[in-house]
Amino acid sequence: MTALDTATGERRRAAGPVLRRAGSAALTIAIAFVVLMALWQLLLAVFDVSAFVGKSPLDVWQYLFADSPARGVRPTSLSAQQARAASFGALATTLGNAAIGFCSGMVLATAVAVGFVLYRPFEFAFLPIAMLLRSVPLVAMAPLLLLIFGQGPLGVAVIAAIVVLFPALVNIVLGLTSASPQALDLVRVNGGSALTALVKVRVPAALPQFLASARISVPGAVVGSMLAEWLVGFEGMGGVLSGYKGQGNYGGVWTIVALSVLVSIVLYEVFAVVEAALLARWGPEAGLTR
Repeated sequence: MTALDTATGERRRAAGPVLRRAGSAALTIAIAFVVLMALWQLLLAVFDVSAFVGKSPLDVWQYLFADSPARGVRPTSLSAQQARAASFGALATTLGNAAIGFCSGMVLATAVAVGFVLYRPFEFAFLPIAMLLRSVPLVAMAPLLLLIFGQGPLGVAVIAAIVVLFPALVNIVLGLTSASPQALDLVRVNGGSALTALVKVRVPAALPQFLASARISVPGAVVGSMLAEWLVGFEGMGGVLSGYKGQGNYGGVWTIVALSVLVSIVLYEVFAVVEAALLARWGPEAGLTR
């Protein structure tokens, strides 16, 4: 068997789990969409929510796409094109802020976790601060952070990063410290340093936890960005949501909420597929026959 045949076989073995996970993700998104729509409609009926305040999935569809929606669904001064532009423009702004916060939070969590492993006193110094920050509700901390970092994209990204930081830190530290003791001893016996053990043993062992942290943190980054935008003003989904609520545009409020939920579910599943692809190629069980 040639090297080319071997590489082709490895790619095919890696593609199997990825395709299965992609199919599972698509099915999960479809089921979640149907279930959420049904629960949404059911809860409106069970709690007898006023039609002026409570909007159904059909109302949201009409808000975005109908030229002549039912009365009260969309302000008469707002066309469907303007509603779409405002809603999807806010979504793009929030996703940009969330991406910056997500990347910053994951990088910081990884750096701190590496510091914990390489230099134990650093853990004892940083961990009480981390626990203190974690114990303070983000709603209470956010205004102070916005005063420090400003009410622009930087302040919004910092809040999103903090939402990502702590869950990711716990998982990454767990992954780095779960490396095989035998593999660590082998590196040590052959004269390898702690940094060598980190690169060759701990980081590969922590890959599943790192990717799981990334997948779990994506919806949190979106929520953190929306919270900051709510406090800052009228940009992004959080800001637009605040503005619509003040204007009594409840069709817009429900539209923004629906978009945020659906986008969070889709992003979670997309990261799940990416996780499966990376683990199939470089994970602990990469290359094993499934």
